[in-house]
Amino acid sequence: MHIKRYILLASLLLLITQGVSAAAIDRSAINGQVGDLFGRNALYRQAEGTAPRPLYKSGTPVALAAKMYPDSLAPENRFILRRPTDSGDPDFYGAGVVVLTYDSAGGHFKIHYTEDPGSGNAVAGSDGTPATIPQFVIDTATAFENAYAHILGLGYPALPGDGTKGGDSRFDVYLVNIPGTYGYTSFDDVPADAYIVMDNDFADTPQNLDPGGKQRGDIKVTAAHELFHAFQFQLSTDIARSGWWMEASSTWMEDEVYPEVKDYLNYIGYRYSDTNDNGQWDPGEPYYDIFGNVAGSLARPSRWFDRPDTPLDTYNGIYEYGSTIWVKYLSENHGRDFVRNVWARVSDAHTAFQAISDALSSANLSVGSALRDFREKVATLDFADRAYYPLVRRAGSVSSLPQTLSGSLDHLAALYYEVKADSTAKPLTFSFRNMNSGALTAVLLMKKSDGTVERSDLVLDSPAFVKSVSDFGGQYVRATLVLLNTSETSDGQVFTVGISNEAAAPPATTGGGGGGCFIATAAFGSSLEPEVMVLRRFRDVWLLTNPPGREFVRLYYRYSPPVADYIRGHERLRTTTRMFLYPVVYAIEYPYALILILGALTFVTIIIRKKKTAGNARR
Repeated sequence: MHIKRYILLASLLLLITQGVSAAAIDRSAINGQVGDLFGRNALYRQAEGTAPRPLYKSGTPVALAAKMYPDSLAPENRFILRRPTDSGDPDFYGAGVVVLTYDSAGGHFKIHYTEDPGSGNAVAGSDGTPATIPQFVIDTATAFENAYAHILGLGYPALPGDGTKGGDSRFDVYLVNIPGTYGYTSFDDVPADAYIVMDNDFADTPQNLDPGGKQRGDIKVTAAHELFHAFQFQLSTDIARSGWWMEASSTWMEDEVYPEVKDYLNYIGYRYSDTNDNGQWDPGEPYYDIFGNVAGSLARPSRWFDRPDTPLDTYNGIYEYGSTIWVKYLSENHGRDFVRNVWARVSDAHTAFQAISDALSSANLSVGSALRDFREKVATLDFADRAYYPLVRRAGSVSSLPQTLSGSLDHLAALYYEVKADSTAKPLTFSFRNMNSGALTAVLLMKKSDGTVERSDLVLDSPAFVKSVSDFGGQYVRATLVLLNTSETSDGQVFTVGISNEAAAPPATTGGGGGGCFIATAAFGSSLEPEVMVLRRFRDVWLLTNPPGREFVRLYYRYSPPVADYIRGHERLRTTTRMFLYPVVYAIEYPYALILILGALTFVTIIIRKKKTAGNARR
């Protein structure tokens, strides 16, 4: 038990230093955050002329920061270290205030609340009569029971009891006035003693789509979000390097349990009318709330879809809640169990993204391929809730060529560029220069005149990688180039991409599938696989250095792409193709060994035939 506590404290230390709200390691920052959580800094901020801090989607990181540095808390803020009903602590409900309890019908939760109007913590709908249970309390108990049953149904182990803390072994939920957040999850000494503190009226939260009203929707999503934190605490104490995943997956759980609420829409971005067709919102263009009503045309809040160049694992108090779109992609494309499989792999030796990579590998997928697929779906809004999503921000919109794009990308970030066609059909060529570090990759999305989109994955495996498309302006009317950094650690990856209407000369036009090895890339999954690299070297050294070989390569480039596309979509055919290619690769890589093997087989065949001939002669 002491070891677990030590690991937890070390994890909390990392959490603080890696970004629980900008600067959360000194005394003033922790106290300021607690003050924001409980609405105690409003007058101070007003006097200083500073903007109020945005609402915390979850106050859990603040509560954990306070537990890590209890000695840094001012005396008036130390109450956050304890349960609201702990003896000798009047700061939550107030001295002399009667705290009532209500046990959920399912028997798993005890809801603590007060109807005392003088404490400031009276639950919404209180009438001052303890004999009548406020509907807010009943809705809270129901929401937690439903969320608990759903999470258990996803295969997570049941939460342990906390003994008699809070009155009995039921999981405790405390309703108090915390206007700076929906709620938070904390624990006493070990994660098994988890409890939740939740706002008592949700008067300051944004809109949601719950048909029963905003307040009921807030109760639902807080129950699902914070309860999943309690489950997470039982699976891993390494919340430092997995903080963004903790919040993103808890936000996903909200929509998993209560899809009718859609509170997460407040964090992915506000839809807008791109009236000048430049792929981004500009002041003066109308934007809309989650109901589709015009919310304004100035000062549109920037959210997840507006920041594709922000690393996917960013943990800054708001971006991680929008990153639930990544969790939704993983769930919608790889099954709901995928999230649990990731959590099962999160450990003190793994970051959340390493756990995601491991889970993808177990499904015979790579992080690179998953990120390319994800970023394509973000560009085309290929999600179940797509009608609510804004266009992802384009870093540039190109209508005149030639152009050169240049810049840098941090880890797990992406940039979107759009190229518009005129009415004249012509080639479109992209030249990627010195982008073969292994971290950078790209996806090219060609929109056709019939509205369909054709995708090409570009694995940038040479210093002069070229991708060329014909009939741009005819069959193809728009191109979207997505640049990605698939590394979890490598920032500042420099890119330079030339775009022109000049046709590329063969064989440089082979960038559409692993440097031209289309079928091998489809079979093995990546142009960086050793077998594909062997075949590519054979092409460059032996085939392209003589006329017959060049003619073979030309015909292969012409006829193999559709075959490769078909192979790529059929797993059994991919396996069969690999089985066919393995001996070819071995013959190329080890020609002398092949000669010896063939010689040995020939020798054995001759001996067998001689024995058969001698036997026939004796008869």
